[in-house]
Amino acid sequence: MSLKSKYQIKNQKGYTAHYRILHWTMAIGCILLLMAGQQFNFQLTDSYRISGLGYHSSIGSVVLLAAIFLLVKRFIRQDPRPSVALSSVKKWMATGVQLTLYSLAVFIPVTGLITAYYSDMPTLVFGVFDISQFAADSVLYDRIRRLHELATLLAIVLVASHGLAALYHHLVKKDHVLTSMIDLETFKSKARVVRKLVLKS
Repeated sequence: MSLKSKYQIKNQKGYTAHYRILHWTMAIGCILLLMAGQQFNFQLTDSYRISGLGYHSSIGSVVLLAAIFLLVKRFIRQDPRPSVALSSVKKWMATGVQLTLYSLAVFIPVTGLITAYYSDMPTLVFGVFDISQFAADSVLYDRIRRLHELATLLAIVLVASHGLAALYHHLVKKDHVLTSMIDLETFKSKARVVRKLVLKS
């Protein structure tokens, strides 16, 4: 089966479980990173900063891996995706935003890890790998961190736009754009089970 014919198999209404897991891993990870990254703008003790850097770098590494897998599935393997009734212009826009977000999800963690590499403070990824203390260089640290922060600002704008567009399709257009990435039926059935268990207790 050719890539083109494989790509055109879009009869399903939702993305596969692998797509959803990778997408939400990356999405939740990005939100956590954007929120947690703000703490470094304040005066922190060295121990708190070292701990925060470790958590920040670990989450960033997870986002990086999820983004790489999504890039491969979406643009290289071209795994089947649900079809959506959009104009050619909107499809190009949506694809452009997705590609930019995936690229930023790679670029931001990579520049973050490089920043940690040139930092004079230890950064333990997953509490094991110390990626700093090898080549402390304040000049390179500042330059790469500036790139890291600018890319983060762009990511905030695109993530907000992406989320608003999904809500627009769900609330106004009432199509399957949002629900294609959320298995609402499974979520509702599990919620009913949990509710019954809570009521019985």
